[in-house]
Amino acid sequence: MPVSISRRDFLRLSSISLLGLAFKPLPLEDQLEPIFYGRVIFVYLTVYSRPSVNGRTIALHDLETVLPIYAEVEGEDAGAYNKKWYRTRDGYIHSTNVQPVLVNPNPPVSASGLQLGEVTLPFIDAHTKPRYSATVAYRLYYSSTHWVQRSLVDGEGRVWHEIRDDRLDESYYVPAVAIRLIPPDELSPISPGIKDKSILIDTTAQTITALENGLPVFKTRTSSGGVFGPDKDFRTPLGDYVIDRKRPSRHMAAGDLAADDAYDLPGVPWVSYFNGGIAIHGTYWHNDYGRPWSHGCINVLPQDAKWFYRWALPLPSADQPLVESRGTAVIVV
Repeated sequence: MPVSISRRDFLRLSSISLLGLAFKPLPLEDQLEPIFYGRVIFVYLTVYSRPSVNGRTIALHDLETVLPIYAEVEGEDAGAYNKKWYRTRDGYIHSTNVQPVLVNPNPPVSASGLQLGEVTLPFIDAHTKPRYSATVAYRLYYSSTHWVQRSLVDGEGRVWHEIRDDRLDESYYVPAVAIRLIPPDELSPISPGIKDKSILIDTTAQTITALENGLPVFKTRTSSGGVFGPDKDFRTPLGDYVIDRKRPSRHMAAGDLAADDAYDLPGVPWVSYFNGGIAIHGTYWHNDYGRPWSHGCINVLPQDAKWFYRWALPLPSADQPLVESRGTAVIVV
């Protein structure tokens, strides 16, 4: 169960001000507790008076602001491919502009050997040393996954987890309260007795479907590869493939970060590769499912990627950074 954490403690952990947590009170007839929070994932976020881009602008929020969300509602804009809006205390925001998050701190327990962990706060800074004054190496985001090598206690009695960057082969340190250590049974296989499994990815409908014996058992929206300009065609290749390796966590990066199409994403969760470097994986940097968005991979919500990770062959492992074997068929149309 989550332990209690004050707003002041979270501000200290995150090292920046969460401007979105201070609002005027809701009317008494409204819900007083948020159903979740939304982390702003673009340069700024517009709050409207109603769930429509034609509504009156109420406020603007900066990147990384965390807002309490009180309801999901259908938008008023005709023809919009994504009609999901969120109600905040001061108005409505479109769902594509925020990452749904929770604020779930963890008991500061120590890791025993190599263990997989998941960030359960909207974000947390990873430091080069186990102290807040040390240089920040990366900012880690809610639902990203990381391998915890060991735990340390600093001079003030605070527990830190040492995480290993699988791409750079470097260690960083994160307060233990921000990382949930994932128990092995949470990664137990789904439908392990079913031999006839396949995955259908429809790049026109932007959906991914899991089939058992030819019948759909799970379906969700996705974002496949897109075209972002001349010589920037990253569309997911069509064809028949198989999942041949899995990683529960992967630091993905490519290009010069000054370029528009570059990226540097530590802790990408629940990665199932089916065509070289192309994979099905969870996404914490956008919430814009239903249209092409990626550099070729199949982006889905982290919880959906975890489902496919557990369901598809090869069987997952709770203690191995990499599992390799010929597995479930993947058809991209």
